[in-house]
Amino acid sequence: MSTVAGSAQDWTKGSQGSTVWTVPDSRAQTPGAQGQTGDSQFFLTDHLYAGIDFGGLYQQNATLDKTTSSSTPPPITTSGTATFNLGIRGDAVLGYKINKSWAAEFDTGLLWNSMDKVGTNSLSSLGQSADTYTIPFLVNAIYQIPIRGPWSAYVGIGAGGAATILSYNNSGNNLSDTAFTFAYQAKLGLKYALTKNASFDVGYDFLGMTDPSWRASANVGAPTDYQFKEKGFYTHSVAISFTWTF
Repeated sequence: MSTVAGSAQDWTKGSQGSTVWTVPDSRAQTPGAQGQTGDSQFFLTDHLYAGIDFGGLYQQNATLDKTTSSSTPPPITTSGTATFNLGIRGDAVLGYKINKSWAAEFDTGLLWNSMDKVGTNSLSSLGQSADTYTIPFLVNAIYQIPIRGPWSAYVGIGAGGAATILSYNNSGNNLSDTAFTFAYQAKLGLKYALTKNASFDVGYDFLGMTDPSWRASANVGAPTDYQFKEKGFYTHSVAISFTWTF
């Protein structure tokens, strides 16, 4: 949206005494804008933008502590290395371009993973399953690096919190609980400007969290409490993204 400043308006007297307003040519530009040529047209500054991304997710092996307790003491605690199947990650971001290089953004989404084994035992062979659904709430700082023409690269870091839901099934008993933890991430990628407002990129994200723990109860012959703690919650994802600058 363009505006015309009052100081830029001129008026003169017509031949019949009427006032004739003269507005400068709307195509006129400031010296800074006139000098904007070539690659600089692809780097929009001071604009709000929104984006979505979707991709695959790999979760590193973690140590899983499980404590089972019932009316018959004592509690039983086991610990083993948990491995995970490949998962998915989707995100939505809302950001603001501060200048050609820096942007700040709010990032949220959903990460899903299913557990494969604990130790040498697959959960399916034990009649069990465990899935985690993680919703991050992060504030990112992004630095953009121009390459050539519409191409640019970016790196970023972020921090905030995450809510992680554990869905655990043991012989038909469905248990769930939610853990809230501190979360942090690092990201990098390659971006291509499709138009003045639209861009596409391929990026890598690392997300880490402080150790989440969950607790749930079920009646498995007798009232039983389960407590889980996952030590080392780290994920890696590669995603494609679409961004629109307003």
